[in-house]
Amino acid sequence: MLNNTDHIPWLQLLVPVGTASQYNTLLQAGIFIECQSATTLGELFASLPGFSSQYILERIETIFLNGLPVDDLGTGIYGPSPVIAVSGAMPGLAGAIFRKNSFHAALRTSGSNSLPDGLQRAKKVMVRLKLFNVIASEKGGDILKNGCVIGSESLLRFINYRPQMFSHSLSMRCDDKPISYGEVDSLLHGSETVFLRIQEGDDSI
Repeated sequence: MLNNTDHIPWLQLLVPVGTASQYNTLLQAGIFIECQSATTLGELFASLPGFSSQYILERIETIFLNGLPVDDLGTGIYGPSPVIAVSGAMPGLAGAIFRKNSFHAALRTSGSNSLPDGLQRAKKVMVRLKLFNVIASEKGGDILKNGCVIGSESLLRFINYRPQMFSHSLSMRCDDKPISYGEVDSLLHGSETVFLRIQEGDDSI
């Protein structure tokens, strides 16, 4: 079970101006959002910073809910640990098949019409939302600037692949206290999730 967001570490990074976009690939691993199980996909997307109705309709081309392609933004989120993946248009035949409301939807092996109806629903669920390609690049900055809950293991892998970029942060704070790059590893090993906020600037947080 994931930590309650009220009790997980809050990690804040201040990075040089123009570099925050380098962290957008973190969103491919997913951010965790608590919501009511009856929440629709459209409602969830609309709760994200920078996701206007026009943006959702025009830029989100592909949606997967628990591994199944979905066309209808009115589809309710279901399952004990739902996983949602969204992207802009994907290239090639796969992109054409899985694009929402696609003419080629009949070629799918399964789709939103196979979503189960009789599942027992909890009052609240923790959704894992993964953002890919143009969606991550266009809205990653807004999400990271506002802050989001991510898996500590995912962040640790990201750091291990890009230690130089992460260590060049202008400043780091955990729970509003300054920390060093060397302390981040033990912080992440001590909690399943972390609330991460990344901002650009030229002074200390």
